[in-house]
Amino acid sequence: MKILVDEIIPKTKALFSPHGEVKTFSGRDISSEDLTDIDALLVRSVTPVTAELLAGSSVKFVGTSTIGTDHIDLNYLQDNKIGFASAPGCNAIAVAEYILSGLFVISKEYNVDLRTIKVGIVGAGNVGSALATRLGIVGIPYGLYDPPLHEIGDHREMITEEELAECDILSIHVPLTTAEQSKYPTLQMVNSDFLDRMKACRYLFNTSRGAVVSTNDLCAWLKATNERQAIIDVWENEPDIDQQFLNETLISTPHIAGHTYEGKVRGCLMLYLAFCQHFQLQADFDKEALLTENSPKDMIQLQQDLNYMQAMSAAIWNVYDIRDDDKALRAGINRDMSSHFDRLRRGYKMRRECSAHRLDELSAPDGALKTLKQLGFKVQNS
Repeated sequence: MKILVDEIIPKTKALFSPHGEVKTFSGRDISSEDLTDIDALLVRSVTPVTAELLAGSSVKFVGTSTIGTDHIDLNYLQDNKIGFASAPGCNAIAVAEYILSGLFVISKEYNVDLRTIKVGIVGAGNVGSALATRLGIVGIPYGLYDPPLHEIGDHREMITEEELAECDILSIHVPLTTAEQSKYPTLQMVNSDFLDRMKACRYLFNTSRGAVVSTNDLCAWLKATNERQAIIDVWENEPDIDQQFLNETLISTPHIAGHTYEGKVRGCLMLYLAFCQHFQLQADFDKEALLTENSPKDMIQLQQDLNYMQAMSAAIWNVYDIRDDDKALRAGINRDMSSHFDRLRRGYKMRRECSAHRLDELSAPDGALKTLKQLGFKVQNS
């Protein structure tokens, strides 16, 4: 058996090589000729898996280590009896921690007390739910807005659009769908009409899909007043992103919100289990060992004189400071941004989640210790 995998998906050789020959490719560089003798194909969101790509190939299974599937021709796979798996929820914690890092930047730069505002979470699936959990832990008010889930009987408390319009911060976590695919299409959902209705919104995050947002409309919304800001991780027409739009944002990153080691490993494990099930193979792995491999050795030390929210931001920024990725992306302005964007993604650092980090118990200020533990930190006495 021959298995072709995106070179950025981790642990593929360790997991898949017992079942066949594992070959790697660069995400955007693949053609139908590469698939003539391939049995299984594992991709990321940068690889469109189309009928043209698969026609005439021997591929029997396709997996994408992503939540979204809009880059996959699912109808073709179904019509040709090709197995398929995605990885819903694999990077939910990573994206939630990315949002937390961004929220603390807003708090610092604009003197915003996060406990007195409200975050509207648009989309209450895996990522939106993970964010809601962490906002609740820290003590940041939020509301879940998801009409499709509410309609099919999700029993969690949801806010109305009128209540969403009263939120100070919006965070978008929806799949990309068209009017043909859903009663609630999200293609260009965040447009001028939507933004006009969101009367209280001053800050907007998008970590879902670039095409969920109308770039021109959001850019105009930002330009209308200096009281509005956006934190953007996903873009229309990646990697050829709109640099004028980038210049209008508070923070811009190259589609890496979900790029933690743990998120990638979870995604790979999901594909591996589906692959084994499809080909009726015995799965053999140690999940805990894979997720904790090469955890950071240094212990995080906080300052005792920090107040509660300062301790939260310091701990999160010790794990991941979103401003570093913003600075790295802006270094490509007025250069070949497409190549720069892809280079940043391919060479992305080994980012770990809170659960991989140890934190000195004695350095945590009063009242913060329980919260830090709930966020996943391994709190220890130095």
